[in-house]
Amino acid sequence: MNRKQEEERQKSVEMSRQFAEKEGRRPRMYIAEMEEDGSQEERKLAATTFADAGWDVDVGSLESPEDTAQSASDNDVHFIFYTSDSPQKTKLVIELERALTLLGRDDILIAVHQGEEKEKEPLFRYGVAAVFPRDYPLDQASLTMLGLLNAEEQSEEEQ
Repeated sequence: MNRKQEEERQKSVEMSRQFAEKEGRRPRMYIAEMEEDGSQEERKLAATTFADAGWDVDVGSLESPEDTAQSASDNDVHFIFYTSDSPQKTKLVIELERALTLLGRDDILIAVHQGEEKEKEPLFRYGVAAVFPRDYPLDQASLTMLGLLNAEEQSEEEQ
């Protein structure tokens, strides 16, 4: 791990700690698998990286978008992280967002990793919080997601 990565990890750990002090628990993430696409190594790396950055991480097994939404809801997560290089990912993530809404859990944020530029607009339109390109460092993704989560929590407090 280089110096910049270590600094980003430390900043994530501090942001996670601050979140936990305010909310009474650490930020929680569900790493989704909605198709067999060869991204198992990416999911394992993401689980380790996010856990090291202060997140509580649940790793899902192969599930439909509806079952993924239910699992995320049951585990009371703050974020779903989906990494895939499949051309079906936009369709699956939109189905996931719809399923969360039907469960009344549109408070659960979604981040997509390995997103392509052409996928960003439709994903953002359907409420996805973050879309990271293939080579985006997971340490930076953690910081971005914690920033989004803290902004979400702060806006809820102001209402």
